[in-house]
Amino acid sequence: MKMRKTKTLYLICALGIFLVSCQKEVSLQNLGGQGNTNNTNITGDWKFIGLNAKTYTGIIISQGGESAKTVTVSDYNTENNAGTLKVTANQFIFTGISHTVNDEANVKTYLNGVLFDDSDMPFDVTTPPTDNTINYVRNNNDSLTFTNAMMTLPDPSGGTTSAPAGPLGARVSIVADTLTVFTKNSITETISQGGIPATFDIKFESTMKFKRQ
Repeated sequence: MKMRKTKTLYLICALGIFLVSCQKEVSLQNLGGQGNTNNTNITGDWKFIGLNAKTYTGIIISQGGESAKTVTVSDYNTENNAGTLKVTANQFIFTGISHTVNDEANVKTYLNGVLFDDSDMPFDVTTPPTDNTINYVRNNNDSLTFTNAMMTLPDPSGGTTSAPAGPLGARVSIVADTLTVFTKNSITETISQGGIPATFDIKFESTMKFKRQ
């Protein structure tokens, strides 16, 4: 069975424009436990200074008794970060958020459960300036819930489709003048890969950092 290369799909997942999830609970493990409980006021103006993302993307296609699976894993930090965040009492207002990625992603391909190929692919991406406004509810000092987050998924034409992701939990931490926002995503969808139904599985951890202006 011939399987189309999945580079476009894993780029979509790995970039996943911020705050895309179906999960309501996240862990503070990636914040290093360094939240400053004496400074919990997140409202104000912030400059975007970087994003770390850990991603897993699995695509499974079955047809005629055969199966193919591609697993793409990446762990990257963004460069050339730009844009701002304004936090009000109930909104995160992102303006002109952009960055580049210059890294690699590991891609494993399995045919009928047997490893067929294991290779690293260049992961060089430029994300153009993006604006987004997300409503939130503050749960406590280090936890909030985004109420209108969206997810971005590939469509059969090769483009993308935005869809509501439901409530999204996030952890926040302030150390000195730096705000950290941690989200953890898990999405499973059925898509069409070359006209053949496929299972599309995404796991995504995002740590965004901002400096107070």
